[in-house]
Amino acid sequence: MNYSFRSVYYKEGNRIFIKIPFNVWETCKKRGNIPVKVVIEDIPFECKLIPKGNGDYVIPVNKDVINKLDSRSEYSVHFTLLNQLTRINNSSPYNKDNPIRIIDSISYKKQPDIGFCGQTCLAMLAGISVDEVIKLMKSKKWQASISKVIESLDYFGFSHEEPVYTYGQMVEFPKCCIINVRGYEKSHLIVYFDGIFYDPTSDVTNDYKYENIISYITIN
Repeated sequence: MNYSFRSVYYKEGNRIFIKIPFNVWETCKKRGNIPVKVVIEDIPFECKLIPKGNGDYVIPVNKDVINKLDSRSEYSVHFTLLNQLTRINNSSPYNKDNPIRIIDSISYKKQPDIGFCGQTCLAMLAGISVDEVIKLMKSKKWQASISKVIESLDYFGFSHEEPVYTYGQMVEFPKCCIINVRGYEKSHLIVYFDGIFYDPTSDVTNDYKYENIISYITIN
């Protein structure tokens, strides 16, 4: 069902929102963070409605969308409910029979800034720029979660296994994998290929402290 109204956007700190002018609990029969497809004027995007209590909800709007809108007092807004947000690999031109490339070597890349280790690992595996991966994942610093990394592997057509947890034990890694290690504040991702560790924050090494390793994802 399509829900429509006219509204303005407002700022709260560095974020931008549109308030939904009706009780979402009563009208949509949904609660929690609700996945939706939104169209403001003719600009579509997906997001999750944010609850403010008692059925009041707001639509988070990123600056890319705001920058595309012309200046006016109010805008036409429509949204439809989704079962879940579209996955990264929804419109991929690749598949497991036709991956973005055959991984027969790795060219080392250093992350452009802290918080981009996941995107940089994927760039090394796919053989593309970190900026391209960031754009694909629509992810900023610290936003390359394991689930988003797995979705991106699927997008690139890489066959992979479920994460294997090592509990700090010494293991024999497969020829190619992404390794999740403990960092100072957050976990950190690195690439392993053919006996070499490719760490986006530092450099290439043939040794790593196994007690810091949490898990790994085999890339077949």
